[in-house]
Amino acid sequence: MNKLLKILVPVAALAGLGGCMDKGYGYGYGDIGYSAAWGDPYYGWYGDYYYPGTGIYVYDANRRRHSWNDDQRRYWEGRRGSWHGPNGSMRTNWRSFRNRGTR
Repeated sequence: MNKLLKILVPVAALAGLGGCMDKGYGYGYGDIGYSAAWGDPYYGWYGDYYYPGTGIYVYDANRRRHSWNDDQRRYWEGRRGSWHGPNGSMRTNWRSFRNRGTR
């Protein structure tokens, strides 16, 4: 049994590390949904309001514009600070607006 464990433990460890392989982004988080190279999205839903990633307005489910409050501003400015996309570029993004139920 000890001989089998001596073989299986390193194999299992290597298999676990395989999920952390670098996918070309330089951080090696594998396929966990997004790479830390990009950071958290700078747009999306927070509470009942959608922030498209630029400006000082958030939008309700009917796309009515509202000035963001201090809590929303802190949240989205913090997310912007962790974004490391191509050239750090940020642009208006409505992609996940219609996916509100799956955020």
